[in-house]
Amino acid sequence: MNRLSAAVAAATVVFADAAQSAEVKIVDVKAYAFLERAGRLSEDLVGQERIVDAPKGGALGGDTATGVLIDFTFVGAKNFAPKYATATVDLTQTVHGGRQIVTHKAFTNFIFGPNGVEHKAVFLENATCAPLAITVHAGKTEKAAKLDFSCEEVEAAK
Repeated sequence: MNRLSAAVAAATVVFADAAQSAEVKIVDVKAYAFLERAGRLSEDLVGQERIVDAPKGGALGGDTATGVLIDFTFVGAKNFAPKYATATVDLTQTVHGGRQIVTHKAFTNFIFGPNGVEHKAVFLENATCAPLAITVHAGKTEKAAKLDFSCEEVEAAK
């Protein structure tokens, strides 16, 4: 094998290793309501029962809540900061009349520590009166979650 062939083969191995190391995977999605009277976050809401009228005291423990913190857990190579890794998040709320409000977010600048884990978060204000669908794509992985929020409509007196 001549020098050029050896250099090309070595570069191919290096690029293949770098591409593989740059892979980011989504492994978990958790969501917490900000309990306004208690001044703390609720327990994880993913997979929980419907929450009705959270802004009026229908949140966990009878507290009020309008904001939701969504925590995304990603894994990658230990002690590595992949230069081109990106994860995308779509947060879709379906409001009255079926109209959808979509928040699209892209995460970059991952810096994985010795355990190969990194968390990213999104906080949504005024998000506890409509169902919320969460979809995350990272590398070849995907996670989805739903939060079943609703608020009862009150008609104004005539």
